[in-house]
Amino acid sequence: MKKLLSLASLLILGLGTAVYAADKDKSKDKPSKDKKTEQPVQEAKLADFKLGAAITGPAADLAKTEGKAVVIEAWGVHCGPCLASLPHMQELAKARKNDTIFIGAHSQQATDDEVKEVVKKNKLTYAIVNGVNGPVNFSGIPHAFVFDAAGKMLYSGHPADAAFDAAVRKASASAKVAK
Repeated sequence: MKKLLSLASLLILGLGTAVYAADKDKSKDKPSKDKKTEQPVQEAKLADFKLGAAITGPAADLAKTEGKAVVIEAWGVHCGPCLASLPHMQELAKARKNDTIFIGAHSQQATDDEVKEVVKKNKLTYAIVNGVNGPVNFSGIPHAFVFDAAGKMLYSGHPADAAFDAAVRKASASAKVAK
């Protein structure tokens, strides 16, 4: 019986070591993490993203960011958490208007008039476009992307996370414009 238990223990220990080694190899494929926020950072560039047609606000052209940081938030008029995040986005857009371009990407089924009604109600002054496409898959909204002035993505995730605000600060600091 002791031999059987010893053999089983060795087998379990060996299996655990093999699983650990396999997991360690898989970790090489995981996206890097931002050292300050510990959020995964996928290797994506602003140039890899495409905006939908303009709905309201100033023109948004990702090819003409003029050394500014960029924040894109995918949201929808029928999404409670999205609507709750709009005042914070407007506050950030107003505070960072000299160094960061904010773009709201409406990403649900709705008419332009419905979107415009929400924009008016929330007094949004930044660009609102009809959706965003890029190399990063996301399934839930709201979802924000933060890019530094060089176009490198610093953050991809929920805009209510503390890491989002940290990424916006970092991106804004990278801007090459007079403050």
